[in-house]
This record gives sequence, structure tokens and C-alpha cells, in this order.
Amino acid sequence: MINSQIAYLANLGSQVILWALFIASFFLIASTVERLLFYRRNFLKSTEKLIKELAVLSLSQMKELLTKQKTVETTIVLDALEQTKNDTDEKFAAAVSARISSMKPSWERSFLFFSAVGSNAPFLGLLGTVLGLMQSFADLALAAKPDAAIAMAGISNALITTVAGIVIAIPSIIVLNYLKARESVAIENIGAITDIIISVSPHNEA
Repeated sequence: MINSQIAYLANLGSQVILWALFIASFFLIASTVERLLFYRRNFLKSTEKLIKELAVLSLSQMKELLTKQKTVETTIVLDALEQTKNDTDEKFAAAVSARISSMKPSWERSFLFFSAVGSNAPFLGLLGTVLGLMQSFADLALAAKPDAAIAMAGISNALITTVAGIVIAIPSIIVLNYLKARESVAIENIGAITDIIISVSPHNEA
């Protein structure tokens, strides 16, 4: 009686975990596509050419060029310029930093999800495997004629959840690291544009 209850509960638990991993994988794919498109559409792909062009322009010409870019980086710099047009370069740089801090939460949306999946999916998979093993041994105890083949088949099925957990965790961590790198590049790009503008001091030139 106890063995049958253990087998039932273990099977139920392993199935719930497997479904949870499947659902997590669906949201992982959706979140990955959304974030990749967000960074592709809204951020500069490269600043090398832009920096070279800015280096030989006056401040007013810089503003015109940055306005045409229509990216997150250029918008932050232009907004800071507008806010501090009658202030010092230090206040301009501080305004840029403040805007970066205020916008980072939108850049880092889903980062916590990727981190949680990457950290916890392998453990969920391992738990599912343990429950599968419990079911396998309980089924073996309940069998009229105990057979090693029954146990081997159960163990094989139990390992599926561990594999699923690892398969989900690896791409999650890869995507998270990639997005963090893109965010760091964006901040560096903003810093480079800010430095170029400060070099044309005073930055409130007409």
C-alpha cells in the first residue's frame, strides 16, 4: 500500500516538474526573441563610424547627427544636453549617468527570469529524476516478478528531467551573459559620445 502511494506521488511530482520545465522553456524562447529584437532595434550596432564623424563636427552639427540616429544611446545624450544646456560639463555628464540609471530597468527586463531559470532548472531536473527513481523502485517492489528491466526502464525515464533541466539552463545563461554584454557595450557607447561632446567645451554652444 505504501509503495503504491509512493509510486503515485513520485510519478505525479516528476510529471509536474517536467511540465514546469516545458513551460519555462516556452517563456525562455519568447523572452529571448523579445530581448534580442529590443537590442537590435533600439541600440547602436557600432559607434566607430559615428565617433569619427562626431570628432570633426561642431556641437550644433553633433546634435543634428545624433538626432538622425534615433537610438537609445543618442536619445539619452540629447536629453541630457537639453536639460543641461546652460550648465557645466560635469552636470551634463551627471545627467547622462542619471538617465542611464533610470533606463536600465527597461534594458534588464527578463534578466531575473533568465538568471532564475539558469540557476534553478538543473535542480528541478535533478529533483524530477529523484522522484522518478523513487517511482521506479516502488514499481519494482510492487511487481509480481521483480525484473531488472523494469527498474532500468524507470531509471531511463527518470533521467529525462535532468537532461531537460540542463538543456534549458545552458541557453538561459548564454542569453543572459550576451544581453549583459550588450548592455555594457551600450553604456560604453554613451560614454564615448559624451566624452566627444564634452571635448567641444562649452557643450551649450549654439
